[in-house]
Amino acid sequence: MKNAEKKGRFLVFEGIDGSGKSTQIINIKNRILKQGEICFQTCEPSGGPIGSLLRQYLSGRMKADEHTLAALFAADRLDHLLNETDGIYGQLKKGVHVLCDRYFLSNYAYQGATTSLDWVMQLNEAARKTIKPDCHIFIDVEPDIALERVAAGRAHRDLYETKERLSKVRDTYLALIDQLKKEECILVIDGNQPENRVFEDIWEGISQLF
Repeated sequence: MKNAEKKGRFLVFEGIDGSGKSTQIINIKNRILKQGEICFQTCEPSGGPIGSLLRQYLSGRMKADEHTLAALFAADRLDHLLNETDGIYGQLKKGVHVLCDRYFLSNYAYQGATTSLDWVMQLNEAARKTIKPDCHIFIDVEPDIALERVAAGRAHRDLYETKERLSKVRDTYLALIDQLKKEECILVIDGNQPENRVFEDIWEGISQLF
């Protein structure tokens, strides 16, 4: 799918666990809805069959190595894009703006931090060529602050929610952004700020798309 064929805007929110992505997606969705436009909020892992399996691994109820997880994330992403029920491709064609919590940069950063980044990028090349986001919004947060937010929000941590892993993932994200900034529209936001200031910075960076 070529970008020129899209009707809706495709915005992807990225960041380590606890960065505030979910909160800001809701804030941005409400702002777009106030303008009388239609918005679809979604996330990865998706709610589809492969995404449901991934959530079992992330919660620790099932075990798999990083290569298996990387391949499952890539497969879930394609299903998320192309499934006929609520796939992102179909939503965009109908003129719906799609706000997605994570996309291929997450796969790069999380699995690329411990496996071959080149291999992970190859796994995701089909998704990247299918639909390119209008903007990747990376909310950058210090790992200590992120873990405090995670602890305050829920009782259990997922597989990747340790300071060591989140630090590696954040470093990988920042290196990727520097590498891809000429190919992708990437907006870097200081997520250590208060919620309302983070929202204002995001909206300032993407409002021209609407």
